[in-house]
Amino acid sequence: METPIRTTGELGPLIKRLRKAKNWSQSELGRRVGLSQERISAMENHPETVTMDKLLTLMMALGAHFSIVQPDALPPPATADAARKADW
Repeated sequence: METPIRTTGELGPLIKRLRKAKNWSQSELGRRVGLSQERISAMENHPETVTMDKLLTLMMALGAHFSIVQPDALPPPATADAARKADW
């Protein structure tokens, strides 16, 4: 399943959804990637603080990967507000 991410605000819920799909606690995910439960919580609640190397490590542990897609290949945003937020 592909999940377009246009803003950092969409990233935290994605990390949480992937973690919960594996039935892992924040502590379990943290143990697997060498981070504290508190840091995993911070990443889920404030994804703008996540560095790319930590994000790639999390995604690998969660069995996910990144694809960079040209903007015209993405489906349109759900709302006009989402479009404004994605226009960077």
